[in-house]
Amino acid sequence: MLNRVLTHRIGICIVTSLLLTGCQTVKMPKIDIMKSPEFSEDAENIAKDYPRVKDAPLAPTDIRSDAQWDKDARALQKLGETSVRKDVEPGLTEAEAEEEFESLKAKAQAYKKDDPATGPVEGFPDYKPRR
Repeated sequence: MLNRVLTHRIGICIVTSLLLTGCQTVKMPKIDIMKSPEFSEDAENIAKDYPRVKDAPLAPTDIRSDAQWDKDARALQKLGETSVRKDVEPGLTEAEAEEEFESLKAKAQAYKKDDPATGPVEGFPDYKPRR
């Protein structure tokens, strides 16, 4: 049994090494997309479009100062404090919601009376309107 396991391990190692050496001999062609005629114009203009790294500033120059940040933050806080809240209409009471449901159900019934495929709509007995 031990010899069989040892033989299998040696066989797996040999097969693996053959596969790896086979993969090593495959050479992929070097394809340079920038030299193809479709991209030749774009390749020529790359140097013109992008800035050079050596031209970049050491520190950002377009950042607001601390005082400007504070001023803007205070302005935003004032906007939040002075916002006007609108009064919202109160919702329907249970009786009003039930009335509206019944009126809409009657409209649906009147519309469906002419439809022979479905016929009149039956009510929903467990319906409870939301608030």
